[in-house]
Amino acid sequence: MTDQIRILVVDDQGVIRMGLAMILDHEPDLTTVAQAGDGAEALRMIEQYDPDVVLMDIRMPVMDGLVATERITAANKAAGRSKPAVLVLTTFDDEAYVLSAVRAGASGFLLKDTDPDLLVAAVRAVHRGDSLVDPASTRVLLERCVELERQVGTTSSAPAQPDARWAGMLSQLSEREREILVWMARGLSNRDLASKLFVSETTVKTHVSSVLSKLGLSSRVQAVVVAYEAGVVRPGEAEVRWES
Repeated sequence: MTDQIRILVVDDQGVIRMGLAMILDHEPDLTTVAQAGDGAEALRMIEQYDPDVVLMDIRMPVMDGLVATERITAANKAAGRSKPAVLVLTTFDDEAYVLSAVRAGASGFLLKDTDPDLLVAAVRAVHRGDSLVDPASTRVLLERCVELERQVGTTSSAPAQPDARWAGMLSQLSEREREILVWMARGLSNRDLASKLFVSETTVKTHVSSVLSKLGLSSRVQAVVVAYEAGVVRPGEAEVRWES
């Protein structure tokens, strides 16, 4: 029997927590080890239960999901570890928070009303450190957030321009690493990349780690945002795919 993926569910609504736990616990390789009603409680639960993945709501009392995610990311970095990975639960009403959640260190985000099969696939994806490629509606949300941010300070008639702040950092990437970044943004998993580039998954993981390190990022989903912001990938170009 393979090791189970241990999950902490964080949401201020008990009914939602219970519903998510029921979906996850139905899978043989997933188990909900604890539930929390706010970010502060989530941090305590992490110390107590050592989960692999945290499903994190954004808007909660006491401590919201953004602050909690930042603290989890900081603790992981200080300890030199990669878990728990944070998977943010969001709604279209939360679109102003999506990029903030990604920059806080979230490994990905899902709409709360997503299909149960996609929720399960997302948990598995962030646990293995692979790319979280969202359903089409969430990808549209990401693209809209990036586009709106790039338009801040411009006139309504001016076209949005790529964010120049990434130019210098992108120049540090090798040709292969830039290729890896583009295909990550287009939705390819490590397995897909290995097949496409005729290399091993281990080699792909090494390249991905190098891309993240050179760009000062903590997750692949952050790299996708950078690809959009820098104009490496244009909205509408990414191929949306899911893998279980």
